[in-house]
Amino acid sequence: MMRNIFKNDELQKQFDEKGFVKLSMLEKEEVENLRNYYIDQEFDNKIEAGFHISLDNQNEELVKEVGSKIKDVLVPKTSELLDDCQIFTASFVIKEPGLQNIVPPHQDWTFVDEDQYCSATVWTALVDVSEQNGALGVIPGSHKIFNHKRSSPSPQSKSPLADHIFTLFPFVEVIDMKAGESLIFDNRLIHASPPNFSDQARIAVGIGITQSEAKLKHFYQNPSSGKLEEYDVDQGFYTWFNNKRLSDLFDSKKSPEGLNKVGEFERVVPDLSKEEMEARVQELEGVEYNKPFMERLAKLFNYSMDGEQKEAEANQQDVETEIQKEWKDERTFLQKYSLRNILREIVWRFRGKPNMN
Repeated sequence: MMRNIFKNDELQKQFDEKGFVKLSMLEKEEVENLRNYYIDQEFDNKIEAGFHISLDNQNEELVKEVGSKIKDVLVPKTSELLDDCQIFTASFVIKEPGLQNIVPPHQDWTFVDEDQYCSATVWTALVDVSEQNGALGVIPGSHKIFNHKRSSPSPQSKSPLADHIFTLFPFVEVIDMKAGESLIFDNRLIHASPPNFSDQARIAVGIGITQSEAKLKHFYQNPSSGKLEEYDVDQGFYTWFNNKRLSDLFDSKKSPEGLNKVGEFERVVPDLSKEEMEARVQELEGVEYNKPFMERLAKLFNYSMDGEQKEAEANQQDVETEIQKEWKDERTFLQKYSLRNILREIVWRFRGKPNMN
């Protein structure tokens, strides 16, 4: 039987059933301390629009310094709550203003042997967050759907969710949080976030936790064979081997060096149709189609309730015609308000691909 990560049995029960818990974590002064620290840093991946994390900086020493700062504030808090757990990652998690910076439904990497242990993220808001500024959203109970090894790098090591972004997003429950509140979620939980519609960056911190006795793992897809390489790693792995470095290795047909490789095996991931994926989600207790959320997105991107585009642009007549063909009254509500159609509008208006990272 897997050892609990929470000291409190009720919190553990909620975590086991839903895949997440929300609770108060930091005091006002602690929130301001971390937020001001972030603002004062010069990260090489700060961008005007998009989603980024401080772990993805190329300056390893800065990544370590940031991790130590976050741990100094969070460890005393989590020690009161968690039952003998280790912290293996610590990072700022930022969503800049911009309509194109949707983070699609996804699961995090596999960090431990999940037959024996559990890994989770403690995601703590440093500003008030809501749907308006790109709050975190989850599909409750979705940590129970899959049990495969979630490998790097992204997008090369294709997730089984990659073809189902538009199927899954309407079932995401966006979680409003006050600055200082935390969402602790199982890394298997399907989570996502809408765009940041505000004019300020959405600032949060995330730390990775697992039982103290758990060995940390990493699974990397071999670019030549397609097989998964299993590595035993330590906490220092994550300060250097971020997704960008692993992506560069993959594109160069290489594997990580200097690590303890313990095995290699066939990569087996679920391959579900749209109908199968939707059926699995709809079987989860309490999960519903988020109609108000989809209606607000439709309104934001200038669609009327019957699905017809409200305004046209002469120089985009070809795109407009395609959209109007798709938006017909005889379609079901789910078809009219699919995220695919709404995101198509983002592509049109920004004349490029939406930032899905």
